This record gives sequence, C-alpha cells and structure tokens, in this order.
Amino acid sequence: MFEKALIMSYYYIKIGIGNSNRRYIMQLTDAEIKEILARQKLRKRMQQKRKRRRMIFFILLIIIVALIVILKPAVRISERLEERNRKAAREASYTGPPRGTIFIDPGHGGMDSGSVGEEKRYEKDDTLRLSTEIRSYLESYGFTVVMSRTEDKEIDRDVRGKMANDAGAKLFISIHRNKAESDGQGVEAYIPKRNDEGSRLLADNLLNALEKEGFVKRKVTAGTLNDPDSDYEENAAATMPAVLLEVGFISSDTDNALFDDNLGRNARAISKAIDKTFMTLYEPEKAAEAAEEEARMKKLTDEILYTTLEGMSGLVPTHSKETEFQK
Repeated sequence: MFEKALIMSYYYIKIGIGNSNRRYIMQLTDAEIKEILARQKLRKRMQQKRKRRRMIFFILLIIIVALIVILKPAVRISERLEERNRKAAREASYTGPPRGTIFIDPGHGGMDSGSVGEEKRYEKDDTLRLSTEIRSYLESYGFTVVMSRTEDKEIDRDVRGKMANDAGAKLFISIHRNKAESDGQGVEAYIPKRNDEGSRLLADNLLNALEKEGFVKRKVTAGTLNDPDSDYEENAAATMPAVLLEVGFISSDTDNALFDDNLGRNARAISKAIDKTFMTLYEPEKAAEAAEEEARMKKLTDEILYTTLEGMSGLVPTHSKETEFQK
C-alpha cells in the first residue's frame, strides 16, 4: 500500500490524477509497482548523470578558456623576450681581435629560383632570409662575413667557391633547401669529394646543431647525391673546409614550420656550429676552454637533475651514487 500511495503522490504532483487513473493504480500488482518505481529511479539517475556531464563539460570549457586567456600573453611575452635576446646578440659589439672570414652562400637567386614549394615558395628566398640572420650572429662573434649575394640576383654556381677563395675565407657554407616527391624530411650536408676532415667536422657540427632545433638528422655525403667522385659546383672550387647544407625539405610542411617558426634559433644554431668548428681548426686554445666550459655546464646540469629527482621521488640514478663512492 505504501508503494501505491507513493506512485499516486508522484502522478498527482507530476500530471494530476483523476478517479480513473487512481483506480488503475490501485489495481496494479506488487511486481508492476516495483517495476514502475525502478524505472523512476533509473530515470532520475540518468537525469543526474546528464546534469553531471553538462556540469563537467562547462567546467572544462571554463578551464580551457582561462588557460588560453592566461597563457596567450605569456607566450607573447616569451616571444618578445626571445626576439630581444636575438636582437641583443646580433647587435653586440665584439671587442676582441679579428677572428677570420666566413663565407656564406645563399643558394640560387635571380632567375634561378631553386626548388619551389607550395604557394610559390622559392628556395632562393628561404636561403637569403636564413643567411642574413646567420651573418648577424657571426658578426657578433667577431667574424668577418662575406656573402655571395645580399639580394635576389643570379650568380653562377661555379663562381661562388672562387669568391670564397678570393675573400680569404676560412670556412665556406652554402645554404640550400631540399625537395622530394615523397615524404622527405630533415637536414643533410654535402662536402667536397676529397672528404677532408675540416669539411666533415663542419658538416657534423651543423647537422648536430640543427637536430637539437627539431630537425631530423640525415647524413653527411662526400661528393654528390648520385656520384661520390663528383662535386657540386659550389663545393668544387672552394679550397677551405666547405659544406653545402640542406636545411630541411621545402616540400615538407613539418620542415617548413621548423624553418619559419625558428628562423632566428636555426641561424644561431648554425652560427654556433660554425664558431665551434672554427675554434677547433684555428683556435685550439679557445676550443679547449669551450670544451671545459661545456663539460662544467653538463656536470652542473646533471647535479641539478639528480637533486631534483631525489627531491621528487627519492630515486637517484645508480651511476651518480657510484660517483660519490669513487670520490
């Protein structure tokens, strides 16, 4: 009887109840009453679940909007700080003695557009943009920088190495971009067929530096793509360590994003690699000092990492404990 009274109260509140409905409810069996009550409970639970889902959705939406509002200015500030640091590095005046001449060759130019990507993206434009940034960094490191071109004009490929020789350059870097019909991606380098140690060292340093900026590292090839006994015209005449550097594939959306979004960082990475190579080949004392500083910074970074891991989880890599015992 209690269940019947409960159902009658429910229908009275929800839809109103007449004499005919009242008589119908009183004629229900206990099993039918329990089924009606179960359906009511199930309907109520489903309504509560839908309400909770809507509430969770709105909370997540609010959190996402809040994160966008909070992080967007932070990203802009970070970008402005990075640009300021880049500008300061480029404009820094070098007070030491002249270090040497570096020859930078922005590939192609003029009627020779080089490879063409989507939306008429020309290799000649990309190489000039990047080379101009590289020049700024190298000058801040104390180098004299000579470029084969500083505007969109055509220069014979076989003349560029000779220009480097005439300038008395210590290193020659020809900047290019790659292209493939398939899914080509990454950076690679070509050195003269003579396969000298200086050229290979420069190529390795360049690829390692750009790999840290997110590019896939491919390989260093002596000679040309199809013939190790031939040279690309840019490398053929150069008498100093020389590299033809392919900075990503112009046919790859991923590489183009890495190229455009990190133009300054890519230029700095390339400049640092050139600086490192120059020190190794021509400034051995500076190279030794730089190596010591790099080792010191690595040790400091490891110590900070171990301390952080220990503080977070109490776990320290085994070799760090062995180092303590060795001391």
